[in-house]
Amino acid sequence: MEHDPLVDLPGGDNFHDVTALFEDAAEDMQPGALVLTDGFTLLDAMSSFEIGEPRFDSGLALLDKSKPSFNPLAPLTPEEVCWIIDRSVSCEMEWHSGYTLSQTIYSFLYVHSLKEIDPDLVPGGLVPRSDSLRPPELITVVLRAALLGLLKCCDLSWRELNKGNVYDAEDWQSEKCDVPLSEALPVKYICKALDEACRWLETSAKVQQPWKTMLMNRLVFRKSLIVLFETQLSQPHSGLLPTMINLSLQLLQPIMTITPSEPAPDSPARLAFDPQFPRVIVSYIPLHVLQLPDQAHTWTLLEGLLTSLKNVNDLANTTELTTWEVAGHLQLWCPRPHSRLPYVRSITQSAFWDGVLVLNKFALKHVVVQFFRETLDISYDAFTQNIVTRWEGPAPPPLVQIERTMTQILIANIKSLWYNPPRRRRFCAKSLFDWHELFSVFMDVCVRLAPLQDQEKLDHVRRARVAVLMYRLSVIREVILSGFQLSLYTNEERVFAYWYVVQVLEMHLSCIDQLMPGMSSDSNAYFELSYQSQFLTALQSLSIAVFIILTRRKDHGQTNDFSWRRTRLNFLRRYKWAFMPEYEDIDLQPFGHPNFTKFATACESMQKDKQFSLDGIALAIEVLSCLLTSPDGWAGRWSEERKKFVQKLLDVCIDLQRQLPSTEQALTTWDAKTLKWDADIHPWFPIISGFPPVPSR
Repeated sequence: MEHDPLVDLPGGDNFHDVTALFEDAAEDMQPGALVLTDGFTLLDAMSSFEIGEPRFDSGLALLDKSKPSFNPLAPLTPEEVCWIIDRSVSCEMEWHSGYTLSQTIYSFLYVHSLKEIDPDLVPGGLVPRSDSLRPPELITVVLRAALLGLLKCCDLSWRELNKGNVYDAEDWQSEKCDVPLSEALPVKYICKALDEACRWLETSAKVQQPWKTMLMNRLVFRKSLIVLFETQLSQPHSGLLPTMINLSLQLLQPIMTITPSEPAPDSPARLAFDPQFPRVIVSYIPLHVLQLPDQAHTWTLLEGLLTSLKNVNDLANTTELTTWEVAGHLQLWCPRPHSRLPYVRSITQSAFWDGVLVLNKFALKHVVVQFFRETLDISYDAFTQNIVTRWEGPAPPPLVQIERTMTQILIANIKSLWYNPPRRRRFCAKSLFDWHELFSVFMDVCVRLAPLQDQEKLDHVRRARVAVLMYRLSVIREVILSGFQLSLYTNEERVFAYWYVVQVLEMHLSCIDQLMPGMSSDSNAYFELSYQSQFLTALQSLSIAVFIILTRRKDHGQTNDFSWRRTRLNFLRRYKWAFMPEYEDIDLQPFGHPNFTKFATACESMQKDKQFSLDGIALAIEVLSCLLTSPDGWAGRWSEERKKFVQKLLDVCIDLQRQLPSTEQALTTWDAKTLKWDADIHPWFPIISGFPPVPSR
């Protein structure tokens, strides 16, 4: 190599050209082949690129050297301490929203300085000189107590989230990075520290109003949260929970009303939060810098969490499974703002089943007993007695198998309502085989039963078989419609989805028609089936109308022909759950599975049909309007929320009827691209862009 004396090369300049050596060694290698030493993988080679790269190297410290260093004992005014406490709550709520502890709680630098601000450990000479407006006790007593309370709340929440009801790295982030969350400190110690801080504020003349009251409000509120979270963790069915939740909401109101102003740019309070600091913490995933939201958003999020806990408490005192299903579906289809935080979803599942008891007081058999009472309006004992007295099989009837399988499926189904939406959809798709297997068992039981001697009596076993099929069809419906809410479908897939859901709803309505005769007309089971019949009829009518529009639409004057090859490939990929090899192990063919050939025939018939009508929308409007005044069935306290959802669907129907073309001629000039699917407006059906639905009445 040529040597340039003007350039001082690192490592010297005694280099030799070894290109030929490598060319000879690689002569027998194929293009793309790699030679790796033992224990050295391609992952190790790629990892070398991460070293020193800010986007990947979590150990690369890129702290802002232009900023002054953080001093945990720097004197602060009461207003600055108040602001720091509020912003620490923002860190806490962002962690509840799914970010990592490193990005949120650990960016609050006082978390790493607990020893430095301990009043029993601070040497007198290390405390900076302070004036009367900045007493050191604001840091060593007040802020330290608030910090301990923050960490204990995170610890209690972490324990609940770690139960396995929600999924780590999917719903929440559990990685602590070897930073303690006050796990070793008992709740009583933390509450005592908060009480002592309040006592100091109350008796000290160093802090003036209104900051004395504002700081005390925040400390008392934090203590109420600690007591609430501890009770939720250890006694999720405690009768004291409603009082605790109402107290926390009451204490939150004055905090939300009056907030401290932003500190000055040169205030030491601003140094308490450093979004770059997590890079010096040991972490297993690359982290981006997180900017905390404004304080108003934080309080709204915290208020939503507490309000959601009130709903959880109401559910915990509800023994009807159908009511749990109604509440679960509503919070999936039209969630309230800030109501689906991972902590709330975990608490809800814990309240329903803690691994031993259902609702903290019932054996597992309770879910089966309620299934028969709420769906068929009969007792489980009557069902089992009917099988025992009519059984003609060579072996004993499989009652234990039926009860065990139904228990597992029903408990898992209700818990899954509080999964995140993609996880819920995957669970439903996988559970369809379990429902089919249970339905097959019921079919085998029916074959081995003696005929009823009194033909006028209801055959409870065959009705139970229909009820199992009805539940399975409802799960298929959820799998289909959740695809719209999750924005999974392409344009071609939407056409198939609406056609398919029409077929499933037809079978579901047929099951309801078989179950309602013979029921007491004044029972909640009858009212609920009647409600479901009307709702599904409206859903089917509207789906037919949208299917017609999507099949016969024209985009800018050109017929919108399907790419059938692509559509079939998408069909096999999207509905792979229907072609699982496990179904071949059961002789009974599953009901309600998709059929692409029938879909193609339906599309061809629709395009050849010269009659064009969207009467299905008008029928849906009529049925939904009646549904608003129908008996509530098993909805219970959630009847008003269910009516709001029905009203929301009704508004979508009215707007579609107003904006969609009403004749074949109008359809030829109508631009189908104005159809927009927006899950925030409605989870399943489109709106016309530029014409948002009218406000709900």
